[in-house]
Amino acid sequence: MIQSMILIDRHIAFRFLVNFLTLFCLIFIFIVSVDVVLQFDSFVEAASLAVEQERFSSTTVATLMAILDFHGPRVFQSYSFLVGLVSVAAAGFTLSQMQRSRELVAMLAAGIPLQRVAVTIFLMACLLNGLQVFNQEFIVPRLAPVLLREHAQILSKTSTEFPVVMTRDASDNLFSGRVLDADRGVIEDILVLTRDEDGTAERRISAPRAVWNAEGYWVLESGIAIDRVGRDEGSMQSQQVIERFETDLSPHSLMVRRDQERAQMLSTRQIGVLRDDAATTSGRLARIMWTRIGGVGVNLLVLLLILPNFLCRLPGPLLLQSVKCAAIGVPVLMLSVLVMLLPVAGVSPALMALLPTAILIPISFWRLAALKS
Repeated sequence: MIQSMILIDRHIAFRFLVNFLTLFCLIFIFIVSVDVVLQFDSFVEAASLAVEQERFSSTTVATLMAILDFHGPRVFQSYSFLVGLVSVAAAGFTLSQMQRSRELVAMLAAGIPLQRVAVTIFLMACLLNGLQVFNQEFIVPRLAPVLLREHAQILSKTSTEFPVVMTRDASDNLFSGRVLDADRGVIEDILVLTRDEDGTAERRISAPRAVWNAEGYWVLESGIAIDRVGRDEGSMQSQQVIERFETDLSPHSLMVRRDQERAQMLSTRQIGVLRDDAATTSGRLARIMWTRIGGVGVNLLVLLLILPNFLCRLPGPLLLQSVKCAAIGVPVLMLSVLVMLLPVAGVSPALMALLPTAILIPISFWRLAALKS
């Protein structure tokens, strides 16, 4: 009996995972196809340039490699977004197949409750969400520079050089530079305005070049500081030589500020480090951290919420069951994401992120407990 139960569990798990993989691949291919059609000229131009540089022998091969180069890493990013929705769809397909082939009826006749099927699918969903946590913490952060590329950067090495516009640090100083090489930690034509409590500039620091020191400061080459004397606009003191400038604006922090969406691609540990930076939007970072925890709970609970639609003792109309599943699962998923990401004044981001999970726990388990099997 135990061996037969294990065999049934393996059969259900295998079918669920195959359906998940099939649906995910179909959705991802559809997304890639739409982007390739809309941006086909960009891929062809990048391929032609690569052929001129003798990186590829033909434009056709170069175009295919351009598509693979741009969209290949996005498999991991898409998995982060789609794991919950595709898990619900895969569960629906799995149970529909089992219902059509009368496997559920046979299990009931053998004395196996339908909750057993739900438990197996739920455990597989836990595995997929566990992979999502690993993906979010270790894979996506490493691919973040590649994922942030635009279509103009197809088949090109990821560039970490960019201009730094006026940026405020934790001490309310204004920091800028002509170009920052984040990989090397070097900034050209640095300009810093230190300000008093009223926001008035009291010192101007400039240098043709500065190098970041891991201890938390920029080493200035030929740095010059000009101090203000009094409150008059034109009253400036003579120039002084300055060798370094301490600030929380590291090259990595400047990169994150340039690409605000990159915070979504950082690991929880990296976000925790950034939250210590008083100059960053710590509320937004806290929301991202807690949303990851709440998102896993929502994915699993929505799955439990829709399973009773398919776990029926008698075969029923599959179309009606699918419509009910979509009518419940999709809106609940979308509404939960909206609530988790909604900034509410005076309300903790942790509370908003965990609120959908707290609401769904009793509803989902009540639905499963009320299942007649």
